[in-house]
Amino acid sequence: MKKYFIITLLYCLICNDMQAQESPLYYSKVKDAFGNEMLLGKCTVAALQQFPFVKWYNTNYASYVVDTATCNFIRPLLQDKKLIIFMGTWCGDSRREVPRMIKMLECCNFDFKNLELILVSNQDSLYKKSPGHEEAGRNIVRVPTLIIDEQRKEAGRIIEYPVSSLEKDLLSILRKENYIPHYNNIQVMQLK
Repeated sequence: MKKYFIITLLYCLICNDMQAQESPLYYSKVKDAFGNEMLLGKCTVAALQQFPFVKWYNTNYASYVVDTATCNFIRPLLQDKKLIIFMGTWCGDSRREVPRMIKMLECCNFDFKNLELILVSNQDSLYKKSPGHEEAGRNIVRVPTLIIDEQRKEAGRIIEYPVSSLEKDLLSILRKENYIPHYNNIQVMQLK
């Protein structure tokens, strides 16, 4: 039995390494300096629905009431848009806002293949950095940061928490209104 477990573990590690090299999705579960688990790298929403993250994910997802009327206006404007969310599973704001963002995007019938979810570290040498350094050149200083990408250019971002509401802030960005996020001293950067 022990031999079977070791062989299975090695197989999983090899497959995970191959997947990280071949797939645009990669993530790892690591422990911070206090022994708390966190996710790092590009992943899917499904990764947040695993233990121990599922506790805060489900609570914040279930408690959020989506502004469905505003989502009706957002829905057609999201076509051909890519969304990038930088977050930390260790971050209270990310734990609160990202499940809400996901619930809102589901209400908008957003195609989740156009969502990049990038998880960053809280460790000193890697603070707010991901293993693949997707944050490089994007001025990620607060998480979560939701970036709206339109034809490989940043159309806007919601930083840490919305100014009005997730739905109204997103609609304002998509309509190209004069939306100013929290921490507006952060420059809008061109996406690579």
